[in-house]
Amino acid sequence: MHDSEQQLIELLKLHPDFLVRNPVLLTDLEIPHRTGLAVSLIERQVGVLRDKLKSSDKRMRALMDIARDNERLTNSRHRLSLNLLGAHDLDDVVSAVLAELGNELAAEFAVLRLFSFDQERIDSNAALYVSRQDERLKSFSTMLKHSNPLCGRCVPKQIEFMFGDDAREIKSAAVIPLVAGAELGLLGLGSRDAVRFQTAMGTDFLSRLGELVAAALAVHLET
Repeated sequence: MHDSEQQLIELLKLHPDFLVRNPVLLTDLEIPHRTGLAVSLIERQVGVLRDKLKSSDKRMRALMDIARDNERLTNSRHRLSLNLLGAHDLDDVVSAVLAELGNELAAEFAVLRLFSFDQERIDSNAALYVSRQDERLKSFSTMLKHSNPLCGRCVPKQIEFMFGDDAREIKSAAVIPLVAGAELGLLGLGSRDAVRFQTAMGTDFLSRLGELVAAALAVHLET
């Protein structure tokens, strides 16, 4: 017997309730206690306790991950709010939105499509502006009417409209309506990860985000 084992034995003798006060150690201890082929009740109880503790630890880790993610998103929205308050013109708003959301929402692709009747403006910046009479907008009519974000696997024509030449790289996406009195446009977030944006994801954060961006756009955008 090693000296360290003897010291441990002496320690347990001095503190017979040690495992009672430190039950988490049971998750790592193997305690064989058999009578013939039958597993003793005490061993079964230890096994159940070990499983419960592991399950609780797993749930706790998942909750901590969710809390950290929520904190990150809250900080991101706060930072975006400050940047939008300091925006001097439409270009500042667009830059702040695309930079912040592309980085903080883990979206490899972030785009804005703003609606306009001004054909000259549309021709000069077709990547940003789209005609309000564009037939492709019909596929977004329901979400615009109800101001509901679309999250998950969008239909191909929606992906093509939002992301253009990058459409074939998009495996999952979120499309957020921008409405502030009038329908101002659409915000698109795309990812190469098929599970980054899922239908089951909560859309409350995306809805609040859309309201924030729409309010900032309305100050500078002439519809």
